[in-house]
Amino acid sequence: EMSASLQVKASTATGRQRGDVFNSDMHRDVSACLTHLGVEHENGVLCGPYLLDIVAVDMENPAKRIVYEINCPHHYYEGTKVLTSEKRLRHRMLGRLSQKLHMVNAEDWRPLTAAQKMTFILKMQQARQDENSKDAKQQAAANTMRAPLPVLKLESVKSPDKATLKLKSVRDLNAPIRVPVPPSQRNRQALSAR
Repeated sequence: EMSASLQVKASTATGRQRGDVFNSDMHRDVSACLTHLGVEHENGVLCGPYLLDIVAVDMENPAKRIVYEINCPHHYYEGTKVLTSEKRLRHRMLGRLSQKLHMVNAEDWRPLTAAQKMTFILKMQQARQDENSKDAKQQAAANTMRAPLPVLKLESVKSPDKATLKLKSVRDLNAPIRVPVPPSQRNRQALSAR
C-alpha cells in the first residue's frame, strides 16, 4: 500500500491539474467502471489528513458529491471480515469531517464478473443519487415552510406619538440615574431604612 505522504505528493505533482492516485488494483478497477459508465469522478482527493479514494459527481444534483471508500482485501485482518483498526479510525475521522462514505468491500467485489461489477457500481451510484434527490426535496420543503412573514401595508402602520420619541433636555441628562430595585431587594431596603 502506498504511504499517505507519497499519495499526497502524487496527487499534487501534476501542478493543480487532476492527478489520480490509486491505493490498490481494486481501487483502479472501481475507477475504471465509473469511467466506463460516464460518471465524472476524481481519485485521491485531499480531505484533512486523508485522501478520499473516489469522489464522484452526482449527475442529478451536480452540487453534491458521492464519496466511495474502497475496502481492499489487505484492509482486513487476515482470515477475517474485520477491518483493520487503521481503516476503522480512517472511516471514523472522515465521518467527523462530514464525509458520508459509501463502502465498496472486497468480499462483495471480488466474485463479480466485469458486467456484474458495472451493474453493482451503477446501482450504487443510482441509489446515492436518489438519496441526494430525496434530501434536496426535503430541504426545499423545509425552506418553503419557513416562508417570509407577510408585509404590512403602510396605511395600517400608525405613526408613533411625538411624546414617545421625546428627546431629553440637557437638564434631564444631569439628573441622577435611577436604578430600579428588584422585588427581592425591596423588602431588605425597606427594613434597612427603618
